[in-house]
Amino acid sequence: MEKLWKLLSQVMNRGLPPKEGYARYAAEYDELQKYWDSFEKDYLKPYIEESKDKKVLDAGAGTGRLSVRLHNAGADVTALDISPDMLYLLEQKEPMIETVIGDMEDMPFEDDTFDVVFSTLAMVHLKKVDKFLDECYRILKDDGKVVLVNIHFRKPMILKDNQGKYTIQCYNHFPRHVRKAAEELAFGIEEDVLVTEGDDVWVSQVLVLKK
Repeated sequence: MEKLWKLLSQVMNRGLPPKEGYARYAAEYDELQKYWDSFEKDYLKPYIEESKDKKVLDAGAGTGRLSVRLHNAGADVTALDISPDMLYLLEQKEPMIETVIGDMEDMPFEDDTFDVVFSTLAMVHLKKVDKFLDECYRILKDDGKVVLVNIHFRKPMILKDNQGKYTIQCYNHFPRHVRKAAEELAFGIEEDVLVTEGDDVWVSQVLVLKK
């Protein structure tokens, strides 16, 4: 199984860098909200509701699928993404959300800034998760939480536009490796759920960490 995983990963990580890829894919991505929701099912609902009146970062926010829900739940939301094209679409939906162009592995925020960090679907574009998790720990206040959705692409997403076919770099991360990396940074594990399809193959990991 791990050998097959490595072969798949070699194909997936040959795509375009995310900033370049999402410049082409942003509009189509934004139209697929129900598909992206399927990776999470309803596991995030209680954490979204808990975010009322809290200072929240949506890391890898994309076009704002989650940011807008957090804002509507009463959170003070900052949306971070490496793609200005994705954030532009977010700003058209909800101009009250602060948007920041930046790298999840080197986030432009002070220490102890946020009560909660959400990152759903974006971790798949990181070659390794350690730097990102370390950054989350740094920018979180004491007792803050990180709510992660670690998705599993079973095959590369072949995309197409008027320039031709392309893929965007992706790196699948074994759930146990993500959990181990978090624990090594002294995060506590509040919830760790594998979302599966009918054949019991995991499609995502919902991991909630506490500082």
